[in-house]
Amino acid sequence: MNAAAGAPEWLHLLPAEKSFGGVDGRGPYVVEDREALVAQFNSTGTKIPVDENHSIDLAGKSGHPSPARGWIVEMQARADGVWGRVEWTAEGKALVEGKAYGYLSPVLLHTAAKPYRVDKVLRVALTNEPNLASLKSLHSQEEQTMLEELRKALGLPETADEAAVIAAVTSAHAANTVHTALMARVAEAAGVGADAGGDALVTAVQAKAVASGDDSDKAQLVTQITSLQSQLTTLATSTAKDKAVNVIEAAIEGGKVVPALREHMIARHMKNPADVESELALMPSLHAGGLGKRPAPKSGEAVRTDEDDKILAMMGVDAVAYDATAKSLFGKEA
Repeated sequence: MNAAAGAPEWLHLLPAEKSFGGVDGRGPYVVEDREALVAQFNSTGTKIPVDENHSIDLAGKSGHPSPARGWIVEMQARADGVWGRVEWTAEGKALVEGKAYGYLSPVLLHTAAKPYRVDKVLRVALTNEPNLASLKSLHSQEEQTMLEELRKALGLPETADEAAVIAAVTSAHAANTVHTALMARVAEAAGVGADAGGDALVTAVQAKAVASGDDSDKAQLVTQITSLQSQLTTLATSTAKDKAVNVIEAAIEGGKVVPALREHMIARHMKNPADVESELALMPSLHAGGLGKRPAPKSGEAVRTDEDDKILAMMGVDAVAYDATAKSLFGKEA
């Protein structure tokens, strides 16, 4: 998404707080499981309309026009709440880019008695009088856009929060600083400028080795290059591990990886990050009816469900080890 265009791709539908209320005193509304709301949306296969000032609920029910100005086509549970990816209509995009509206107001399906448990996000309205003050405004989302772009650049999952992004940026900056210093030492040993490219460095090193008639000079050069190669390998390994830790910890937080598999998944990511991140993108969250939300099994009752078996197959996890971990977790919760 182009942040300068002023029409955000992702809308902040629900706040991070489990319990929240409106500025008009309505509430409290309770979201017990954000992942379950996302799963419910995914199960319907239906887009959520974005209208103006709740026109669907007001004008539409009286037979007047209430056109959608956008459609929520994807939903995500993040550390700071529930977000929806919007496909704007031409009219909706123009309204938001022109800053005719600055805020959002979701319409929620909830229980009749207080506290109102939210079961579904029905639709969301463009408004200038928001009732949920903790939702991000439409025109303060350049920061969110930047986070999205940084996630992509750093290879982090879309659910990675700001802390994970900052940690990855810090790690990448440190790695780049060390890498620059090491390459400067290689250039010095090869007798070329510090700004020489990789091919020029290799050519210079080879030429210096051939030109040197002194075996001791050659041996010293080989020792220097071997040491630098070792340092570069260590740097690459450290960088790969830092990135793997950020990705897997974000996946654990999102319920896509159980904590017991942390080290295993980090090791896998270091070897093949693309494959692991592709798998994580396809995995359902265990929070949506998974271990953390299921009552402890009774004596003789099966721990695993059919959904668990599918997840285990995707993750390549041994069923016996999973059962042992599940029983341990249930025992702690009971």
